[in-house]
Amino acid sequence: MFVRSLTVMLVEQETLTSYRYLEHGAFYAIIALAVIMFLNAVRHIPEVVTGLIGMGFIATAFLDWIRYNRRTRGT
Repeated sequence: MFVRSLTVMLVEQETLTSYRYLEHGAFYAIIALAVIMFLNAVRHIPEVVTGLIGMGFIATAFLDWIRYNRRTRGT
């Protein structure tokens, strides 16, 4: 419920439009989490690994946003 409320707040305040790649990173993290859920039916995957994968996608998206801003402002 908290994540849903946070997402609605970010959309209403148009925060996601200022972070160019953050929405894509979140979608990739959700896809990775879905795949991990399916894999958990076959083999146990530690929660730490699951969290790090999700954070990795979002952190990569955030760093790409920073690089994009530096490129476009430098032009």
